Amino acid sequence: MTQECYQVELSPGGETFDVNRNETILDAALRQGINLQYGCRHGNCSTCKYLIEDGDVELGQASAYSLPDSERDDGYALLCCAKPLSDLLIRDNRRPDARAKPLLRPAEQPGSISACTQLTDELWEMRVALPAPLDFYAGQFAELGLGSGDAQIWRSYSMASSPASASTLSFLLKRITGGAFSGKLETLALGAPVTVRGPFGSSYLRDGDRPVLMCAIGSGLSPVLAMLRDAAERGDTRAFSVFYGARRPGDLPYREEFAALAAQLNLRYAPTLDALQPDDAWAGAVGTVTQAIQRDIDNAQPFDAYLCGAPPMCDTVGRLLLAKGLPEHQLFFDRFFAAS
Repeated sequence: MTQECYQVELSPGGETFDVNRNETILDAALRQGINLQYGCRHGNCSTCKYLIEDGDVELGQASAYSLPDSERDDGYALLCCAKPLSDLLIRDNRRPDARAKPLLRPAEQPGSISACTQLTDELWEMRVALPAPLDFYAGQFAELGLGSGDAQIWRSYSMASSPASASTLSFLLKRITGGAFSGKLETLALGAPVTVRGPFGSSYLRDGDRPVLMCAIGSGLSPVLAMLRDAAERGDTRAFSVFYGARRPGDLPYREEFAALAAQLNLRYAPTLDALQPDDAWAGAVGTVTQAIQRDIDNAQPFDAYLCGAPPMCDTVGRLLLAKGLPEHQLFFDRFFAAS
């Protein structure tokens, strides 16, 4: 039986690509080398919101927050969820990025769990061995699938390893009690199968000579580590400032590695804690990452900035940096949305 297929045209440029009836418009574009703008890929952010100028789509599981009724009525859709019901004409609202790298087309391959290690009360490192290296840029993410068939559970996680370690990927995960994926970290057997699909994401480390400001909380440290590890391996000479927010000293992973990275890079690692207890031994910064940046950065204009982690933190710090003079095209987000 022939797969029903529709054509999408991007307006006003005229670029076209085909979409299968049961395929999302975003997946089809990436499969054919067309790099539409997107974020979470699961309908929770609004990065892939485009205007459907002509034609009909099935909106899928787009959240009401990211795509309210008023925008649905006006013809907007989230392309990570939308599937075609006819040929489509879509308004192309991509912003030019002179430093964007060539699109790496996502692919899927089987992998296996090679290590699963608890780092703090909440954070775990999971390593996945692959039969073939995954080509990706430092800062990108992959989709991981546990199980098989209809019972397979998919989640998105940023690589913490550098592209030079592309046959064994490491991921920093926040364990959520009862979580369909992360709740299984304690019981995953070495060698357990996991499907890897990717790479995805545009918040990868850009080339350039500007100083780099990175800000993360929780497992948002994962893409930051990938970018720093990659920079160290390549001998990057830029100045890096990393603001990382946690609760208490025991919530800071990779402390020895950050010391080693500081010996290889022009790196300032600035962790800040916001839930200290009287018996905690801590002589560093206190407060949230937003407060730390407010204190430490007077003029953000010179930086490239990468914000990774929970959306409220990313949005708050992003507004702060823009108010401090950061040009919008030098600001990159990797917002971690909950699966639900």
